[in-house]
Amino acid sequence: MPPFHGSRRADDRANRTVSDVPRTGDRAIHVAVSQGNAAHSRVRSGYSLPVLTRRLDAIAATMRLIDRPIAVLALIGFISQVGVSIMLPLLPLYARELGATPGQLGLMVSAFAVTVTIGQLGSGVVIGRISAGRQMPFGLAGYAVANALIATTSSAGALITFRAIAGFGGGLSIIAERVYIARVSVRERLAFTNGVVSAAASAGSVLGPTIGGVLATISLRMPFVAVAVTATLAMVASLFLPREPDREPSAADAGRSAPPEPGQGRAYAPGLRGSLGTRWLDLRPLVLLSMWNLGFNASFGGWITTYSPLATTRLGIPVVQVALIFAAFGIGSVVIGPWLAGIADRRGRRGMVAIGSTLVLGHIATLVVAAPVPVVFATAVVAGGGLAAAQASWFALLSVATDGGRRGRSFGMVTALSNLGVIVGATLAATAWEAVDITAGMAVAMVFLALGTVSLVLVRGHDGDGSPVKGKAG
Repeated sequence: MPPFHGSRRADDRANRTVSDVPRTGDRAIHVAVSQGNAAHSRVRSGYSLPVLTRRLDAIAATMRLIDRPIAVLALIGFISQVGVSIMLPLLPLYARELGATPGQLGLMVSAFAVTVTIGQLGSGVVIGRISAGRQMPFGLAGYAVANALIATTSSAGALITFRAIAGFGGGLSIIAERVYIARVSVRERLAFTNGVVSAAASAGSVLGPTIGGVLATISLRMPFVAVAVTATLAMVASLFLPREPDREPSAADAGRSAPPEPGQGRAYAPGLRGSLGTRWLDLRPLVLLSMWNLGFNASFGGWITTYSPLATTRLGIPVVQVALIFAAFGIGSVVIGPWLAGIADRRGRRGMVAIGSTLVLGHIATLVVAAPVPVVFATAVVAGGGLAAAQASWFALLSVATDGGRRGRSFGMVTALSNLGVIVGATLAATAWEAVDITAGMAVAMVFLALGTVSLVLVRGHDGDGSPVKGKAG
């Protein structure tokens, strides 16, 4: 959709007729502005038509940044996350229904993390021969089949096996998606683009838990049938992704000059030859970024192992409402996440990773101290926005750190190795649960995320990490 003409005043734009606008998107915006003009007499003093017009223009400008590849990816993320958010909060309860012990719950989470790691490493290795767009359908198809098998299982052992199969498909599609985003996105808007895709997935998290709660009243097997269906739909949608370009788009392609990125010349390339010191300088950004991701994933492993049982036993939340915490996260990701991610591109991505992590820490703390349920849900909304912004900013940092090398392999190595944190977090949380109580297991998640956040001090915010110079657009 072409931009509005900057030489026209806001009032002139609002008074143009619909026939002056040839395209559907612009027409809808101008119709909305005209409606605002007609209702101007009913608007309170201080909220003038130019203010309304500027706000609509800002929304339109944001929408113009979302092109077809990102729109399709956002649709895939939405459909997939509807299924995941239907199933994931209820998975530990389903395992307990099948007779799983706390140790087996930790093993189930760990097995999934191992196969996700294998899938991510495999995706990174073959990305040069099989494009990211072609890998995604295979990963989503495997995930769909595995969840269909989970719906039919009758033992905790079989559940762990099928969950491991799902992990391989998930790992394959995760890396393919992130590499695809990096290849089709303008580098200066990487955090924004990742934020859009994350927000779309989070929107699925708003819808999914409600469906999951309804399905749980029928049977705890039904959510996994739903996941198989949504993963199949996402797989079909991935077939319509445009082919990745031979080179990444840049600000220059959009007709504007791009500010230089600090450290751009030292992007990591796996296999780069040189002295030991040179290799360390090349590896350093990835090692330091991996430390946060390691802590984050360990925290997730502990959280997902203990959340559902803790919610039902200590907080007294009914089973049908357990999944609604994911809806709260989703609302925050949609409402707050993209706004924070946009700030990250302008002000610094490392700082936004730290801010987002701190917001998530606040939510986990409410679970540890057994805060009132309304407080738990309110902090989940805020944490959802922080989580979306932190992950989007982290992937943007990683994208810039790997600009000069084999990005697919780098993504696979960093995220796959960091996923080992899930194994550590889930295992220690289960051990603490059995040795002390379930609250101690949740406390493990809090400690790991705090350690990961502290590690960001080692990541230099404006020297080689891809963050923009303060005061300039990223």
